[in-house]
Parts: sequence; structure tokens; C-alpha cells
Amino acid sequence: MNFVGWIIVFNCLMLCSVVYTQKTYRAGVYAHRVIQPNGTHTSVSRQKALDNMMKNINIYNNVASEARNKGVQILVFPDDGLYGHDFTRQGIGPYLEYIPDPTKETWNPCTDPEKYNNNSDILWNLSCIAQANNIYMVVNMGNFKTCIKSSDPNCPTDGHYQFNTDVVFDRNGTLIARYHKTHLYNEDQFDAPAEPEHIFFDTPFGRFGLFTSLDMVFKTPAISLIEDYYITDVVCPAAWADLPPLLSSIQFHSAFAMGMGINLLAANLQVPGDSIYGSGIYTANGYKTFYDISNQSKLLVADLNSNSIEDVNDRTETEMNRKQNATSDLKHVLVKKASSTKDEFDTPHITSGTFMGEIFNDTYAMKILENLGDVVTVCDNSLCCEFDYQMMEGSGKLVAFGAFDGLHTYLHRMYLQVCVVLECAGSSPQTCGIPTEESNLYFREFRLMGNFSTKYVFPEVLVSDSGRKSLASGDLYDFHDGVLEVINGLRLPLISASLLSRDYARD
Repeated sequence: MNFVGWIIVFNCLMLCSVVYTQKTYRAGVYAHRVIQPNGTHTSVSRQKALDNMMKNINIYNNVASEARNKGVQILVFPDDGLYGHDFTRQGIGPYLEYIPDPTKETWNPCTDPEKYNNNSDILWNLSCIAQANNIYMVVNMGNFKTCIKSSDPNCPTDGHYQFNTDVVFDRNGTLIARYHKTHLYNEDQFDAPAEPEHIFFDTPFGRFGLFTSLDMVFKTPAISLIEDYYITDVVCPAAWADLPPLLSSIQFHSAFAMGMGINLLAANLQVPGDSIYGSGIYTANGYKTFYDISNQSKLLVADLNSNSIEDVNDRTETEMNRKQNATSDLKHVLVKKASSTKDEFDTPHITSGTFMGEIFNDTYAMKILENLGDVVTVCDNSLCCEFDYQMMEGSGKLVAFGAFDGLHTYLHRMYLQVCVVLECAGSSPQTCGIPTEESNLYFREFRLMGNFSTKYVFPEVLVSDSGRKSLASGDLYDFHDGVLEVINGLRLPLISASLLSRDYARD
């Protein structure tokens, strides 16, 4: 083993020194239909803000009691769950509290509520709920921190920071973790931390990484936290806007867990009118449970395996080299197969039978699947995708296979490489990529692959169940070495199957 390999092992032994006494644990995530106050653009009194938040706190209290009765050991609530969204900076002010750094001091707000001048009402309530129900609890709230411009050049002009913050309480109500959201989206009321934070906490049933919603799409802190700190379980409060056919909440969250080989507890806000919904508990082998659009809140519960030191050691240099070599081999095979096709893509990238279609405001090179069985290749820039399939009789709608290799700039800046097959919304190429939840597209089998530039590839399989989007069971498809494979059908009609790769260095 070389020097780098020994460093990896040494760091792992240091970080993984905690002994976990449980081999399994029961997780809960709450899909919360938040009670949102009126007048979020103007400041209200602190008492009014507390009254507004207590409506949601009371719900959390009841949910924690329900979770305890069901044997839940760790419970996750969503982003913005205490007060909703659509605030201005002034409007959110009265809802914030000072939250100390648990790595620098130990504090139990339930037993010591006056430590910070009686201005810890929300922390006190949450701490006491966790204590009363003997449960680890993850909650999102707002954090207020004063600063001085003369000593801190990043200090906002109003003299304080406002952070979108996740807090974690242990079973005694002690505050054990605090995380400030890095990647804000339409959140002018909050500040991003000067440096991204890598936060995790230990329990008797494993080590959990912590980040919020959109953070999952970027390398820092999500990927770097998982890789550098050997995290195999993640809790993620979210307020994720549903964006099919590639970034539906349940779709991407499930793909992220499978692509990174982790357990993921994702609690999403329920605001269907703003297309915010979709919570779930996911593993490296597929979903355990999920809950999509509805006007109702719901507690989701699932049993998960605790990840051991052996699971952590799988992320050694040897494993990473194996994945890199497999990806390199796949690149050579695809480039060789597609060389004659790709030459015609150079300027412009259109070839016979290929058209340019739009998905999520990006322009894809696409081909219509004309046969019930075939091997099809399509390329965009340096990415070539291959689809080897056997399809059942079609429904009259077109089926498209597409590739995208470029910088996505709509809503977020992120470099994407995507191979995707989907049923079009209608019978013309212009409908390919329009989001739909209905499908009559059945495959007997298929293999989807691409010569991606990185190892960060996330396998997405979205199906239609009674006219609503759903997830395929993880035992019906396989993802290995960058290849998404279905052998005996998905049982439900396919909306889209995709390999979404992130080249973080090119964002």
C-alpha cells in the first residue's frame, strides 16, 4: 500500500473509533404540511413569531410521541418546517435564536433554559420533546449570530448573520450538532457560512452526516462530508421543489443514496401548491419507504442496517481505483463504438435520426427509439451514451434516448452529464422531455451506460403507478460500475431511466 493508502486507513481508524452497539435501527422522517404565517415580508413581534412557530412545534410534539410509540430511534423534520418559506431578511428576524456550537460547549436547553437570557424558547421546546420521547431528533430552524464589521469583513450591514440551520438533539435533549446550510436557493433572508461546514454526529447505531436540501447537489459539503469523514448514513432536512423528469425529489434522493452507497433519511416539506413535496428513507439498494405529493402530512418509518467499520473500509483507495478503472474501460468501449457517430456531432452535433430536445432548460441530443429491441448510441460533446434494450409493444407515444454534456445554468450552476431514456408526453419529438406522470412504456430488459468524466454517477428510475410517478423497487434493477441494468422488467411502466453524473470541478 502506498503512502496515500496508509493515510486513508489511518484517518479511517481515527474517525471510526466509536463503537456502535446496535446492528439495526428504526428511522423516521416526517413529511410536514407546514402551517405558514401571513405577513412573512415584514417584521412581527417576537411573541407573534413564537405563537406562529408553536403551531408547528405542537405538531412536532405529537409526531415525536407517535414515533416513540412506533419504536423510532432517530426522527428527521424538514427544512423550513417551523415557519415555512418566502420570508424577507427583516421578516425572518423575530423567528431566529442564538444557537451555540456543540463542539465547543455542552448544553441541554431543556434542563438549562435560562443559559442564554431566556431567548431559547424554540430550542427549549425541541430539546424537551427529544428528552420526553427518548429519541434523537433532527430539526431545521433559524440561527442569529452577531458580528462586527471592523473585525469581520464578511459581517452583513445589519450587524448579524442569519443562518438556515439544522440542529440535532440526543435522547436526553442535549444539543449535539449544528449545521449552517451552504447552498441557499431563493433564501435572501439567510446568509451562507463563510466556509462550508462538515458536520456529523455519533449514535449507538452509527455515525450520521448532516446537510440540507440543495446541498446534496454539490460536492461541498455533501460529497466531501461522505468521503472525507467516512459517512454511511445521512440525515437531510429538505424543502425540495419537485423537478421531473430528472430532479424529482424522491427520484434524485433515491439515486443519491444508491450512487453514494449510503442510507439517506430525507424529510421534505409538504407545500404542493409550490411543488415542494416528496420524502423518503433510502438505502444503497433502493428505497425503504417514500411519500410523494399529497395535501396531508405523514410520518414514514423504516428499519435500516447500521453500517459497520467494514462498510467504511470499502471506501479505501483500492475500491476507488477499481471504480475509476471500470469507468475508464467503459469510456474506451463507448468511444470506439460511437466514433463514427460522434464525428458527426462536432459542428453542429446533429446526425441522421437525431434531433435537439429540451429537458429542464438544457438542450439534449436525442434519438427516437424506432424498434422494439436495439442497441442505440447518442453523443453530446465528449459524452456518448449507449442503450441496449428489449421493449414491449409501444403505447403510441414516442420514446426518446438522449445525452447532455454541459453546464446547466437554469436555477443553479452545475455541470451535468446525463444519459436518459423517457417516454415523450405525446406523439411528436417536441414533447420529449415535457414532464409527465403517466406512462405505458414497458421494458423486458435494458442496459444504460455512458463514458462519464467522473465517478459520481447517480442511477434514476422513475415509474408510473396508477397515473402517478413512483419509484421502482431496488430489487428490480442493478447499478454497478456505472451501468444501470434491468433484467426481468420493472413491473410498472417507465417514465424515465437516467444516469445523472456530476462533474463538480466544472461547475
